[in-house]
Amino acid sequence: MIPIINRFTCTRRQLPMMINTIQNKNMNVILDYSNENNVQHQRNFHEIMDLIQHYPNHHIAIKLSSLNIQNKDMAETYLEDITKRALQNNCKLLIDAENYEIQEDIYDTTDKFIKQYNKNEVNIYKTYQLYRNDSMNVLKYDMFCDRDYFLGFKLVRGAYYNEDKAHNILFDTIEETHANYDEGIELFFKQSKPQDKLLCATHNEDSILKTIHMLKIHNTKNVSFAQLLGMSDQLSRQLSKEHRIYKYLPYGDFQDTLPYLIRRLYENYPMLLNIFK
Repeated sequence: MIPIINRFTCTRRQLPMMINTIQNKNMNVILDYSNENNVQHQRNFHEIMDLIQHYPNHHIAIKLSSLNIQNKDMAETYLEDITKRALQNNCKLLIDAENYEIQEDIYDTTDKFIKQYNKNEVNIYKTYQLYRNDSMNVLKYDMFCDRDYFLGFKLVRGAYYNEDKAHNILFDTIEETHANYDEGIELFFKQSKPQDKLLCATHNEDSILKTIHMLKIHNTKNVSFAQLLGMSDQLSRQLSKEHRIYKYLPYGDFQDTLPYLIRRLYENYPMLLNIFK
C-alpha cells in the first residue's frame, strides 16, 4: 500500500518538494487537500486557508464535502473567506464535482460564487462529470444562458461510479461517455466567450488529440490540460513541451487521502496494472 500512497499522494511535509519536482518538469500544480470528512470541516477550512496563504499563484482544488456542503449556509460562509483569500494571493479555485447525493448543492453553490467572482476573469472553475447522461444539459445551459460573467469549464469523465450508478444517471457504455466528453470539448471551442477557459482533465489520448486539433483551428490560449499525480506521466511530459499542463497533487494524512486513493484504484485499474507490473 505504501508505494501506491507515495505515487499518487503526498503528505503536507512533502508538499514543497513535490511542487518543485513537478515545476522543474515544466508543469504546473493543482493543490488539493484531500480530506472529505465533513465532521472536521473547521479543520479543513483552516488548512485550505493556510494552503492558499503559503502557496500563492497556484490553482487550488476544493471539495465542498470537506466544508460540510450538507449545511449550505456554513459551507458558503467558509467558501466566501476562501475565495477572498484566493483573490488576494492570485490563486484560482476549482470546485470539484462529487457524488450524486450532494452534487446539486455543489452546483448551486458553485454557480452562486461564479456569478459573483467571475465578472472580469475566471477565478473559479466549475467541474462537469461527462459520464453523467444529464451533464450535457448542464453544460449547454451554462454556455448559452444570458450571462455577464465568464466561465471556467473543468471537464472530467467522473470518479464516483459506485455511488452514482444506483441513480440511473450514467451512460450505459464507455463509448457513450467518450463521445459525450468530446462533444463537451467541441462545444467549448464553438460557443464559449473569449475570456472563458477550458481545463481538459483527462488521461484519454483520443480526447487530448481532439483538443489539440481544435486548438490549432481556433488559435486560443484559454485551454489547459490536467492529469493526476502518478498517472500518464509520459503523456504529461509530452504535453508540457507545447501546452499548459497541470498535475493534480492531492496531499494529507493517510486517513485523509484514502477515499481519493480508492476511487483512483477503481477508476484506473487497467492502467494501474501496467504501472505496477
